[in-house]
Amino acid sequence: MDIVVEVAPSQNATLDSTIVAPGATIAIYANNGGDEFTFPIRPNMTTNTRIQVVLVYTVDPEAKANAVAAVCAAVVDGALSVGEDAGLPLHRFSLERAAEAHAGVEAGVVGKVLIDLI
Repeated sequence: MDIVVEVAPSQNATLDSTIVAPGATIAIYANNGGDEFTFPIRPNMTTNTRIQVVLVYTVDPEAKANAVAAVCAAVVDGALSVGEDAGLPLHRFSLERAAEAHAGVEAGVVGKVLIDLI
């Protein structure tokens, strides 16, 4: 079963519906611009898609520890990667340029914005 982790459900509902595998779960844990979303019923019905809304603060501590361990194992195995080639560009800023980093996030930069503290 595949899992799509979604942080912008309002913007990505149609995209998610076209990329999910049969039996997939779309896990929504953030809201990046939109308090509601339209869920395309027919494409998700044919794939038996499940929607799971998650508030990390209320997840059972044992389940959270298991999830952290699974992500760590995936990183060690090389299953998770970042960077342009992985589709997750990294945008690095020095601490002195924190305002620029913040502006990039507000502008909807694609990828991860990182502030180097050293």
